[in-house]
Amino acid sequence: MNPQRSAGFLLVVLQAGALAYGFRTWGFSTAVLAAGLIGWLFPLRLASPQAALRWPLVLVVLYVIQRTLVPRAWYSGAQSFFFPDACLTAEYFLVFQVGQFFVRREGDRLPVYLPILAMVTMIWTADIQVQGHIRGIYQSFALGLVVLSAAYFSTCRIRGEPAAARPSAVRNVLLGMILVAVGATAWFAASSLYANARRIELILIRMTRPSPPESAGFSGQGRLGSVVQQKANSGDRVALRIFADQTPGYLRGRAFDTFAHSAWQTSPGRIALDAESDERLPPELRNGGYTRSFVLSRSAFQAWRRAEIWPNQPFRETIFAPSGLTALQAPVEQVTIDQHGIIEAEDVPAGLAYIAWSSPATGAEEMQLGSFLPTSASDLHAAPATALATFRQRLTALPTDLDPRVHELATEVAGLYATDGERIAAVERFFLDNFQYRFGIDVPPQADPLTYFLLERPPAHCEYFASGAAVLLRAAGVPCRYVTGFVAVEKNNHGGYWVARNRDAHAWVEAFDPQRGWVLVEATPASGVPQSVPRAATSQIWDAWRARWQRAVAAIRQGGFRATLAAAGEWLQRPEPWGVLLVLTAAWTLRRFAYRRRQASAIASDPRLREFRRLLQRMDERWRKAGIPRQPWETPHQFAARLISVSKAAEHCQAAAWYRRYAALRFGGCADADAMRMLSDESAS
Repeated sequence: MNPQRSAGFLLVVLQAGALAYGFRTWGFSTAVLAAGLIGWLFPLRLASPQAALRWPLVLVVLYVIQRTLVPRAWYSGAQSFFFPDACLTAEYFLVFQVGQFFVRREGDRLPVYLPILAMVTMIWTADIQVQGHIRGIYQSFALGLVVLSAAYFSTCRIRGEPAAARPSAVRNVLLGMILVAVGATAWFAASSLYANARRIELILIRMTRPSPPESAGFSGQGRLGSVVQQKANSGDRVALRIFADQTPGYLRGRAFDTFAHSAWQTSPGRIALDAESDERLPPELRNGGYTRSFVLSRSAFQAWRRAEIWPNQPFRETIFAPSGLTALQAPVEQVTIDQHGIIEAEDVPAGLAYIAWSSPATGAEEMQLGSFLPTSASDLHAAPATALATFRQRLTALPTDLDPRVHELATEVAGLYATDGERIAAVERFFLDNFQYRFGIDVPPQADPLTYFLLERPPAHCEYFASGAAVLLRAAGVPCRYVTGFVAVEKNNHGGYWVARNRDAHAWVEAFDPQRGWVLVEATPASGVPQSVPRAATSQIWDAWRARWQRAVAAIRQGGFRATLAAAGEWLQRPEPWGVLLVLTAAWTLRRFAYRRRQASAIASDPRLREFRRLLQRMDERWRKAGIPRQPWETPHQFAARLISVSKAAEHCQAAAWYRRYAALRFGGCADADAMRMLSDESAS
């Protein structure tokens, strides 16, 4: 038995075992081992080396399709530590290795790079957080990989090659010393790694999972400039798609109540909300599939508005929702809510939608938008509106080092008005009448950005207008908070949904008026508020197709094979795919017609080709009558070999020689007049 193939099979066994142990891929590992065993024991060689060169491209396409459509739980029973697709990547590397057992090669040998692929596979397989005795098991896998790789490379020498000269004793001693030094270094390095494992893990997490640009302005801190970063990050890229009957408008992502050092923060304190049971819900809110319902208000359901929100980017745990949120349907088991009514979920699945229900006038709105800090889930439905008094101090707090001139400005702008509603209107007018919008701001060195903006009045962006309005309102005694999110006013007419792009990220203020409740304060000039920009029909159609694809993928990943068939059936009922298929079929037909016309014209225009064709037809007809017809798929050389295999008679040998000479002249490019005449005479004899 080939020792190289045996070492390669043991490498496959090692990798399959590590995958099964780390990621619980028992079914996949068993199938791979069975395929590897067949390739090792039986001479089943299905592909040539040239065909095997195309396998990586095929595997990449399959990898992308599986990563897009198939839920991770279908191919991995355990969660990876750093990279979500570590298990899937390792599986495809292992499949490629097993495929090498079925490739025809000289000497029935495997490629010399097989252990390199095994090392890459084991690196992905090791993306598991391990503790205690499990570390020893993974060390055993690593040691086995080293031993089997060395054994594999030692069997790669082709038989018949001269053996290398025996190394001298001095060289052996030096190699032994190097091995001992390397082993000791590795031992101490491993000890240091284990001693600082947690610190290293945290560093790697920060390196591999940085805060994505998509979450800028929607994290735990709203520093001045973060929303601009969101706007500048591929500003035309779609952030949210919202299916709703009315314009969604302002969608809240984060709310902040404390301002210091040019940054807004949220006071700690969140409570967990569990999903409601179906018997307490109206039919529209009942749980289905992977969706769970979380209810914040018990007001009349008939007045609620529905918005189905599809994030197109990873926003981590942020849930975007309109004000007056009454219920949320999301593919998560639990959500949390803070004192400002901001909903968060720890692990919102990428590419899936959530449904926000809202009411413009609900008894729970004061509570939901920050009237008090609830202590239990039951408080969400029982808290009185007057509880805002306990929260007022936090919503009117200002930085202790705030410039006194800002207090004077607040008195000048809103100090003469008696009611909070009048003060809110006065602050809003102050910014709209005296400032201009510009994307970005130039702040002198050593100057406080917000103080400089309020006193010097340079052009600035929405974060400065919202922060400045919040500070002036608080200085005038009006409770308010700073809010970031999106303004969705663009309509995709071909898809029937609303769009919020990165450039539609925005900051605004929510102020409390005892007469009206919470009021949205828009201090940014109109040129800085996201507006609906007309889009070309082709752009809208393309984005509508992307939205349909996103929804189809989500349905497939949630519903499995049945949902796949349903999505395919729904897709085939539309006229667009049939139109595309018709265009492709017509293009292929025209291409084939043009190709045949070119072939026919080439043959017709070359008299020598016509003569070759006539001679071959005459010779084929002669042997057809003799009972040995040449098949359409047979080349002249193949038919010549068959003629000789039928009989060694002189007539068969002469005909075989004619067919070989015909192929040499026809395809060799050396057919002169004498050669053609000789070929014609032989075909007639």
